Amino acid sequence: MEPVLLCTPNISEGRREDVIRSLEEAIGSTPGVKILCIDRSPSVNRTVIAFGGTPESVFAAARATYEVALKHIDMRQHQGLHPRLGAVDVCPFTPYRGIEKAWLLNRIERFGQEIADTFRLPVYLYAESARLPERRKLPAIRKGGYEKLAEKLRDPVWAPDFGPIVLNARAGATVIGLRDFIAAFNLTLNTRSESIGTRIARQVRESSGGIPHIQAISWFLPERGFVQVSLNITNLREVSLSRAFEAVEEAARGVGARITETEIVGIVPEWSLVEAGRYFAEKAGETIEQLSQEELVEIAIQSLMLRDFRPEERCPERVFGPIEGGQDLGELPLRELLWRLADRQQPIPLEVTVILQCALALSLAARLVSGLPARHAFAHTEYIQLLQDTLLLLNEQVMNANVLRTLSKKILRGFALLRQISETLSADQREQIALLGQLFNGAVESVAATFLPFLNGNPEMAQERHDIELQGRFFHEEILKRLRI
Repeated sequence: MEPVLLCTPNISEGRREDVIRSLEEAIGSTPGVKILCIDRSPSVNRTVIAFGGTPESVFAAARATYEVALKHIDMRQHQGLHPRLGAVDVCPFTPYRGIEKAWLLNRIERFGQEIADTFRLPVYLYAESARLPERRKLPAIRKGGYEKLAEKLRDPVWAPDFGPIVLNARAGATVIGLRDFIAAFNLTLNTRSESIGTRIARQVRESSGGIPHIQAISWFLPERGFVQVSLNITNLREVSLSRAFEAVEEAARGVGARITETEIVGIVPEWSLVEAGRYFAEKAGETIEQLSQEELVEIAIQSLMLRDFRPEERCPERVFGPIEGGQDLGELPLRELLWRLADRQQPIPLEVTVILQCALALSLAARLVSGLPARHAFAHTEYIQLLQDTLLLLNEQVMNANVLRTLSKKILRGFALLRQISETLSADQREQIALLGQLFNGAVESVAATFLPFLNGNPEMAQERHDIELQGRFFHEEILKRLRI
């Protein structure tokens, strides 16, 4: 299957049909590109176009987006509810299938330089492309909006990554970068009070002490006749759609309001809907194991009150197919990996849980020893290497005797290190080392048990399994002895 890159530019135009049609034609006519969905809002005066395809085709379509937008949009005349810096406010790229992140980061930088040089446009890099930590989050770059951009450009701290440091009055500036999936999640309330919407947004957003990875703003939408709370969930791996929905619902109930409907702007991965479906189905007392993925998605759509949501337009899996062979398990964020392990429909060998058990023990040990005196610095370095080697085993196609031998060596070496440093720990660390000892012992026993299918009357394998158990018991007993437990 060919590689797929996704792009979701946000354009500061949501009213003029001819401009939006020109953007659609420019992107859609690019060979190798498919448009997933187009979302426009007159009040917000913004259009979001989600498209994907082969990497170079997507970059060509993104360049065409700038050409059309900068030709037709004059920021000096732009008015709208949404914060923005320029005609193409932000242009994020999200790798979907078969793309190396290092290559993509470099390619995005070249694209940013090309846009800056071609259109004499200030370009900021954000998210994973950010060169400075304070530029990772979009609101920080966009603070003050187009109206304060000239002043911002004069501040050396906010000099653009590419392009001129003087204002391009017609086009403004643009923000470009590599980011993971996010959810632009708008929730409409049964109130016309803007102050209520503002209060709810303030309560749930991270910058005001709310939920991490949530950005929130509120506005009154004349076309709906009601207030809307607009969220960006910037880390769907950590904050689920269901959690965000219930947080807004709880805040709304606290001021006498309710959610009446919601919408997704742009795209979301199907797994985020499946996760929400599981949550709501379980809450309603359904038997999760009996529900198909399609049913879980439908439960999510209904429970989240999504209006006019069609998965075939907004889930890349429905347009481009699954990621070939699945994403490497060793590279999956923990949240998604745990959901895959919990899902019977996911083709994950049971042995993967043993590898994860070992990895958990090694990672917690690395965390513990990182705070030890300098003479123990070697232990942290070795634990990190052991952890990396163990996670690589997640991507083995077949769980065979050699993989198990490697795994046993890694976990036993980690156990031996734990024994070595246990006598040097302070009294307040005894509980931690005791718990770690139990965790390592359990991991060793699991590895030994995984040897069982490979015995088949093989005395050498049986001896290996016996030795693994024996060494594990020895290390555990030594640790308990040193801790006087």
